[in-house]
Amino acid sequence: MRIQKFELMCALLILATGVSTNVFAQSGNANSAPDLPRQYAATAFGQAGVVSGKSFGLTVYITRWTTDEESQSYVATLKANGQDGLEKALSKTKDVGRLSPSGFVGAVFRMARFRPTPDGGLHIVMVTDRPISFGEAYNNTRSKTYPFGIVVLDVDKDGNGTGTLAPICKIKFNKNGNLEIEHYGQKPLRLTNVRREK
Repeated sequence: MRIQKFELMCALLILATGVSTNVFAQSGNANSAPDLPRQYAATAFGQAGVVSGKSFGLTVYITRWTTDEESQSYVATLKANGQDGLEKALSKTKDVGRLSPSGFVGAVFRMARFRPTPDGGLHIVMVTDRPISFGEAYNNTRSKTYPFGIVVLDVDKDGNGTGTLAPICKIKFNKNGNLEIEHYGQKPLRLTNVRREK
């Protein structure tokens, strides 16, 4: 188990400029939002534990950006009802994209946010309420309490870059009111050779 402060996690849910309480906010407006749909390919590398040194290909599809209003609603839900409330709220939203490892259908994204970067690129964050396997549910494993998956992409103006995949996470506010991301198990997977295909 690994706990990292939100501010140290590459701004996983994208802090609004100067507005530390709106953790899901993004820079830019509807008129300047990056074009959609988008498709990125990448190679994921394990960094520790049983997946250390192992790799696989994956594809990231983005079909819609989550609005500021939706993000603010998610923050309010997380603060009021915890991650169970957030998970329920996300499950009721329309898909905004999909993460598909090579050879698998993958999982849908429930939230996709972006922040322009100084070089003309994008910092993109996607969150999914990951599917809980039958084995997890039947055996009531501790991983059941880590219901989210998070993907971060940092790409340049041509759509090339790097990223991170944290497949099993908790998202919560701690007792000091700071947002934390807690990983189940090992370090997030490193995404390399990220490139835009469409």
